[in-house]
Amino acid sequence: MITFEEALKIVIENTKTLPYEKVPITQSLGRVLAEDIIADRDQPPADNSGMDGFAVRYEDIKGATEENPAVLELVGEAKAGGEPPVISEGKASYIYTGGLIPQGADTVVQKELTKVEDGKVFIFQELKKGANIRKQGEDYKKGDVLLKKGSKIREAEVGILASANKGFVYVYQRPKVGILTTGDEILDIGEPITSASQIRTSNTYALYSQILEAGGEPVILGFAKDNPEDLREKLRNAFTCDILLTTGGVSVGDYDLVKDFVCTELGVKILFWKVAQKPGKPLAFGVWGENDRKLFFGIPGNPVAAMFVTEAYVKPAVRKMKGERKILNPVVKAKLIGGYKRKKGERKEFIRVSVELADHGFTAKAFGKQGSNILTGMTFANGFGIVDIGVTEIKDGEEIEVLLFDTSFLYREL
Repeated sequence: MITFEEALKIVIENTKTLPYEKVPITQSLGRVLAEDIIADRDQPPADNSGMDGFAVRYEDIKGATEENPAVLELVGEAKAGGEPPVISEGKASYIYTGGLIPQGADTVVQKELTKVEDGKVFIFQELKKGANIRKQGEDYKKGDVLLKKGSKIREAEVGILASANKGFVYVYQRPKVGILTTGDEILDIGEPITSASQIRTSNTYALYSQILEAGGEPVILGFAKDNPEDLREKLRNAFTCDILLTTGGVSVGDYDLVKDFVCTELGVKILFWKVAQKPGKPLAFGVWGENDRKLFFGIPGNPVAAMFVTEAYVKPAVRKMKGERKILNPVVKAKLIGGYKRKKGERKEFIRVSVELADHGFTAKAFGKQGSNILTGMTFANGFGIVDIGVTEIKDGEEIEVLLFDTSFLYREL
């Protein structure tokens, strides 16, 4: 058996970034740029006003006070999107936020410092020359690299794309991830249960959601029974996928056929099988397809093990395939409330914990039932507390590292 760290290293080293595609800006959120974004003009494209007020010459308001205001004649107005008037000595114009600075003007006086009466504006305060003017190119200049290739597109990046006139943009493709659920006992939602040994699939839809969250394109390939013919037929659907996930069938039982069949039917080269971790020990990983660009994960059937393996291994692979640079889940240190004990320490264990932000850092609380079949524990958890090999007890209040899979607890309540 290899260690968790060794297994993760093998996965990352064998994951290749996908080619790029062109998408509309409205579908670019969360994608990764496959091109540099270059400014096609200055921003702002010309000097403009940062607020509503009056465009003036600094020389005409120099020394103005409430007792001795500068009195200027009003000539026209400068609106955003309109053409401004020309300002000469003793003149001023209305100007609105975003309006171009009129020729001859060099300062904008905010409306609150003025009074208008009989076609004249009274300026009650001297401002610095250039006050309230947003200069041409203040944000960026034509030819500047606004966004670099490899940048993840967030909301602000979408705004930059629009500002740079990029209605379509090249991004890395999202991996298509096939999910094949195996086992005679597994039923899909809506199928009638006829035996106490039958269970409804949770893995199929939990993994589907995890892949969506990581930015992949999940595809349900079906439900394969524990017989060669059915498994062979369902595996044919995997050829269009970049990543194949199978759940169940990778242990050592007589009916655990998946690992052997993906090798013979798809040409998968298994790079490791079994990891010294809990949950998820019987994890298989391999590569297949042209130039070994496709990945295979044989995931154990227990629901918590399946979710942990997907979180710790599959999601980083999805992120790397779609061009992301930061692909690993965040790990924080937290004080473990209540402590944790186990009988053996031969494997690295990942326990479900609920992390909270306290006054002096993070705290984590483990749940009593840590069996890999106890899926309800995942609904209360937002991280996996890491118990290293050789450690059998962590005392109350001791620090523990936590691999986070949900950071929404950092948001504040009203």
